[in-house]
Amino acid sequence: MIVESSNSRHYECCIIGAGPAGLGAALELNKNGITDIVLIDKNSLVGGLSRTTILDNARFDIGPHRFFTKNKEINKIWHETLGRDFRPVSRLTRIYYKKKYFSYPIKPIELLMQFNMIELAAIFFSFISSRLKKNTKINNYEDWIVHNFGRKLYETFFKSYTEKVWGIPCSQIGAEWAAQRIKGLDILEIIKHALAGKRNKKIKTLIEEFGFPVLGAGQMYEAMADTVTSRGAELKLNSKVIRYNRKDNTINSIDLIDAFGKEVTISASHFFSSIPMAHFFKMLTPADSEEINAAAGMLRHRDHIAVNLLIKKAPLFPDQWIYIHSPDLQMARVTNYNNFSRAMVKDNNKTALSVEYFVFKDKGLWNQTDDSLAQLAEHELIEAGLLEKNEVEKAWVVRSTEAYPVYDSGFQKYHALLKSRIDGFSNFYSIGRGGTHKYNNMDHALLGGIFAARNYLKAAGSPYSLWDINSDGGYLEGG
Repeated sequence: MIVESSNSRHYECCIIGAGPAGLGAALELNKNGITDIVLIDKNSLVGGLSRTTILDNARFDIGPHRFFTKNKEINKIWHETLGRDFRPVSRLTRIYYKKKYFSYPIKPIELLMQFNMIELAAIFFSFISSRLKKNTKINNYEDWIVHNFGRKLYETFFKSYTEKVWGIPCSQIGAEWAAQRIKGLDILEIIKHALAGKRNKKIKTLIEEFGFPVLGAGQMYEAMADTVTSRGAELKLNSKVIRYNRKDNTINSIDLIDAFGKEVTISASHFFSSIPMAHFFKMLTPADSEEINAAAGMLRHRDHIAVNLLIKKAPLFPDQWIYIHSPDLQMARVTNYNNFSRAMVKDNNKTALSVEYFVFKDKGLWNQTDDSLAQLAEHELIEAGLLEKNEVEKAWVVRSTEAYPVYDSGFQKYHALLKSRIDGFSNFYSIGRGGTHKYNNMDHALLGGIFAARNYLKAAGSPYSLWDINSDGGYLEGG
């Protein structure tokens, strides 16, 4: 229940963002006896980009989420939070390219069947040529992929999808993006293990099983929120922060517009924020230096549109999600929630699908009406052979801003400057994907929140470097 706020209130800890990072911080603080906490989120549901909406008895996440981690502590938290409602799922993911479907990870037998001999020869010699080159200068994502996989595989399985997601040429994306997301993905290892019929458990990108809550990713964070509120924490949803008030290097309070449209001031001894790093500086009062604000203006985000469709048919296809690499289609990914958990849709004869578009807000697709986006999604699903005409029962559009931090070339120097400035605040931690401007997955975001809380508590092992979480590319899921 949402309780109307008084005009001001003081807490020991204020957490902005009730996603994985914010809830991780709250859980850790609770565990150590701190209950004077307020969590604030602009959405009507907890979970951030991992929340689950319910539409006509069907459940839709904001995009496909899989729960997989190499961190034993995080894995334990997930299982303890949901118990029997956290279940293993066998993964099936494919790539759609030029009206053909390829398994992901790549299966050599499919390459042999789907490509002619000329195409296969081009892939092979392109790969060998790239690996034989010495002293190759790696300046960007395109260079990194071509060097490691060859130009032909880059053009087939990387270029189109990546440019859909980020909205800029691969030559303008930083090489560290590829190193972070695809490190450890060796094409020779893929082929060797595929031919031997073995699973590769070392490379996270290739995992064949993951965990998933019975009622969607958001169920995990709803349970975490129930835990912390039952221990005394206050939760303010539909509440948007508009100012961070500071004196020198101390955040004294924040101002927000609450669920009732009233401006409220909240002060706290310490603040944990997963709001986008650049937005934090834009809302800082008084403003920081011109240099800092200019750097904040150089950080960009990719925004996200999910067209959620209730289909009058089941089953449709066996994949949890499909990557759409064909450049003639605007959609980037299609998710079938029935294949994550059958409980995602009450009616066994219906399917919950999500068609994803990656955009820059206020441009292009972002400005289209919900009806036109639903028509586009239906048309593209039919074009890809995933749907037939007149099978869509209902459609809903969910738009998410600042969904993905952009790693464009040259962003590092601005990012480094802003990180250093944030570290200069005495009572403020920036956490989560937005707060660190880092493409963290759920496990990294949750761990970041926990470590931030431990830093505040001065727990054994602290201080932890929050910026270094997820620096090991082998620790990431890929795609």
